[in-house]
Amino acid sequence: MHAITRTLRHRLFSTQRMALAVRHQSTYKQPATGVNPAYDEALEVIRAYSEQKAHEATLAHTELQKAQDAGADSSTLRALKKAWFDLRVESRINDGEVLWNARNGRFDLTEPVYEHLKQNEWQGRPLEILMQRLLQMFVLPDMLDPRFVGTPESQLNLQLARGVVEPGSVVDPSSAKERPGIELMTFHDEPRLHTIVMVDLDEPCEAEQTFREQFHWIVSNVSASKMQNTADLDKGTELLAYVPPHPAHGTPMHRYVVAVLEQPEDGQQRLDSAQVSRDMNMRDFVTEHSLRVVGLSFFRAEWNESVDDVYRDVLKQAAPRYGPITMPPKNVGPDGRMKYAYENR
Repeated sequence: MHAITRTLRHRLFSTQRMALAVRHQSTYKQPATGVNPAYDEALEVIRAYSEQKAHEATLAHTELQKAQDAGADSSTLRALKKAWFDLRVESRINDGEVLWNARNGRFDLTEPVYEHLKQNEWQGRPLEILMQRLLQMFVLPDMLDPRFVGTPESQLNLQLARGVVEPGSVVDPSSAKERPGIELMTFHDEPRLHTIVMVDLDEPCEAEQTFREQFHWIVSNVSASKMQNTADLDKGTELLAYVPPHPAHGTPMHRYVVAVLEQPEDGQQRLDSAQVSRDMNMRDFVTEHSLRVVGLSFFRAEWNESVDDVYRDVLKQAAPRYGPITMPPKNVGPDGRMKYAYENR
């Protein structure tokens, strides 16, 4: 049974690798040589250095395999794997084609050099902008305690009808009529299961004269890894059907947050059923199911005429209207008649 499972897993990974190879074929054009002797000499130095590091990486990988076969402890294996990883990166980090591929989306995260480049890129300006906007627009702590969230380890890109959404940007509600596409750039080898949640933090609550959370979408058991960073939502388990954004007329700008939550046991435990509702609290949901935030993004939207279509066609209810309460004039009595200027007149 185990042999069959290993064979099937090997075939799956082989198929995924073939798909990656086709998708990430490089169109890099090598610079001309024989024009500038200094440039040609520099290329030769880089080539020799790369070959040396590639040889050292091969030796390090052999040592790692021997340690695995001998049953070495986890700390030793981690150190050996890191040494091999670093040498693999060094062997290709100066390759012009590698750098061009990384900049133009022609990369494969299973290659250490691309993992290194893209992780460093994500942890630079994009992560800084995301955290700045999450805090400045009070997504954190309105939704979750920033101390609980920490720093998202994966880059989450949302794809709406009009393209990729910059975190915190204002969009037309009609562009999110269909569920967003999810791209999660994650940096772990094995596939892990995630729960994807979309929640509105600014739904008006008339009973309490305040705002509350409203869940728009929950889908669990969505797999992601280095080899699969575009979420196949159809293979997940939809716990709460998608409802498009519908910021009511007269309400301020709404914040719509999409969170990717890793499921328990390092993403190996399934979440096939759960008691969910649109009026839940995000803090309670995450705590109850032992979920861990690994990716966050959000957009903002306010009412326009397309929102009324959502109320009519999806929610099957009249579109609400909010606004300031109109106070009656002071010189008009309860019966609607004008009061006299003087009571004794």
